[in-house]
Amino acid sequence: MKNAPVNPLSAEFLYELYAAALRYDTLCGVVAENMRTEYLPDRSFQKIQEVIANHYRTYKSPPTYATLSQTFQGDYDAIELLETFREYEEENTNTESLTDLLESYIKGVRLQKVYTEVGKLYNQNRQDKAEALLAEYAGWLSSFTLRTTAFVDVAKTFRERFEHNRRREAESRENRLPQVCRFYIPYLDALNGGRNLRGQLTCFLASTGVGKSHLAKHIGIRADIDDGLHVLHYQLEGSEQEALDAYSGGMISRNAYYFEQGKISEREFKHFEELVMSYAGSITVRSFPRFAARISTMDIKNGIAEYRKINGYSPDVVIVDSMDLLTDATRRQWGAEHERSKRIAVANDLKDLAADENVWMVVTYQSTIEDRDWLNNERNVLTEYNCSEAKGLARPCTHLISLNQSSAERKECLMRLHVAKSRFFRKGDTIKIATDYDNEVFYDPQRSMALQQMEDI
Repeated sequence: MKNAPVNPLSAEFLYELYAAALRYDTLCGVVAENMRTEYLPDRSFQKIQEVIANHYRTYKSPPTYATLSQTFQGDYDAIELLETFREYEEENTNTESLTDLLESYIKGVRLQKVYTEVGKLYNQNRQDKAEALLAEYAGWLSSFTLRTTAFVDVAKTFRERFEHNRRREAESRENRLPQVCRFYIPYLDALNGGRNLRGQLTCFLASTGVGKSHLAKHIGIRADIDDGLHVLHYQLEGSEQEALDAYSGGMISRNAYYFEQGKISEREFKHFEELVMSYAGSITVRSFPRFAARISTMDIKNGIAEYRKINGYSPDVVIVDSMDLLTDATRRQWGAEHERSKRIAVANDLKDLAADENVWMVVTYQSTIEDRDWLNNERNVLTEYNCSEAKGLARPCTHLISLNQSSAERKECLMRLHVAKSRFFRKGDTIKIATDYDNEVFYDPQRSMALQQMEDI
């Protein structure tokens, strides 16, 4: 390669960048985190970027050319592009220089996009929107940098960082997205203290039969009824009909059996119908064929895009029941010995998806502890220290909350929720709640409050 100046908007720059990213872990991490598919010139670049990003998130290292060649076997355009990357390989590549050029590249692509949009808005006599778009770009430009190793002086940047935070909060309020800040369980809501849950990944972990699906639907129902939020529910466990009937029963606090069998009087049904139609939010259920299916996080991402295309807006809350039935975006066939790596890869994908789509990602996961004596000891709770599933989930999740229930508690319709991990509030708390599954109610407020009062005495 000649040591000529590199235009950060040229194809040659991208060839050199990806050739280096496939050799250097640090640069690969920068590319995986910051290069979006819309910044790239064609579909071949985009497909290679997706594979590199997914591989890096899973293994924290770039994929080899052999791995990429196997992945794109039969895709001649992608194989040809990989061979071009090989031609641009250099010894002792200056990764800092390429990082600076990547920063210029991203800024340039964003600028081109903004000016194109601004021109359209001016032609439509929408000057206010055009000026707002330019102001938004200027704010982003002032704070965007890929120099993660730079030293930051706390005192000298004190006002600058404060103004940036204040501007970010103001923009968040002005974009009129509804607040997503509740678990719909008072004790957890008090711990959260109104913090924004958009961009966060929350996992509810439980052994079989405890009621993690009931909890997932509880969040969906309360988000719709109480806060007018739009919920997209992915049903991977059980049938679509079961999920729809359970939601229908939960929205009117009646056993799903009555809805399923049509055993509701016409007069009562009309009342329920008016009630359901009056809610400001919505719940949409998406299921997949079960036979020989390998559902990946890419299906979740594509489903959100399809939802947005159909409805004209994005969901506020995305629920996946259950995450253990997902594979990662590469659709790799994971062996039993790599189950933990698969969990981490899937959780990392969903965490990134929550941030990219600005949604609260709520997932359930089934633990495999089957020691009934251990589960019946009410001093025991599932955590990352005693549950193999939790070990892989703790790091990528914002919250990891386990559902714990002994045989005696099951008979009394009680359970214990344990905060095994939380990034923003204290962990380690265990609370006892009451349920009413006969009426499709996960959290029975009256009985749960009575339990809390008894414990406080």
